[in-house]
Amino acid sequence: MNLPDGLLSEAWILASWALFGLVLLVAVWKAPWREFLAVGERQHVFLGACLVLVLLWSLRADVTPGVSIHFLGMTAFTLMFGWALAVLASAVILAGYSFLGMAGWEALALNALVAGVLPALVSDVVRRVVYMYLPHNFFIYIFLSAFAGAMLAALSAALALSWVMWGSGLYDWSHLSHDYLRYLPLILFPEGVLNGMLITTFVVIRPQWVRSFDDADYIVGK
Repeated sequence: MNLPDGLLSEAWILASWALFGLVLLVAVWKAPWREFLAVGERQHVFLGACLVLVLLWSLRADVTPGVSIHFLGMTAFTLMFGWALAVLASAVILAGYSFLGMAGWEALALNALVAGVLPALVSDVVRRVVYMYLPHNFFIYIFLSAFAGAMLAALSAALALSWVMWGSGLYDWSHLSHDYLRYLPLILFPEGVLNGMLITTFVVIRPQWVRSFDDADYIVGK
């Protein structure tokens, strides 16, 4: 997801900035600022995670102009900090990503919506559904909230990017299906494995880094 400047029309760019601005305002309002600012370690981990994702997104395989395949890592980020801070992080990550020349500044909002905001929201919905309707079990949390959630988040981002490319008239659907969508199985499973391994490691070694995980819910008495 590395849309360069000049690829989409002005209407698409303006609409994406308006939507991204609205989402950022909601995220600022909903973010757990008191909890986040109370402990300096959380802020350091947040900034470190942003840097890691900038570097991770730079390891990409370009499929066709404006379309690439790379790890997202947004599910792990969302489980660690919550959807609101993950949405705000998408702006930081895309700024760094654009600064490195991997994407255009003009298209930053659309890139953030596709590769950051949407995966974060999908990851949070999956987590909430799993928490509400399934037993609070450590392995269910890892395999569904982290592993399956990451796969669904990556799928949503890929489909959203394809829709943008098709809806804007840049590519027809047959071209996207042949040159992009058929490669999704190569990234969805590794995306799930990456996020699952990260969250497993953190809840074992640094459970205080994972906001969505509570020992009392998933381990004590199980």
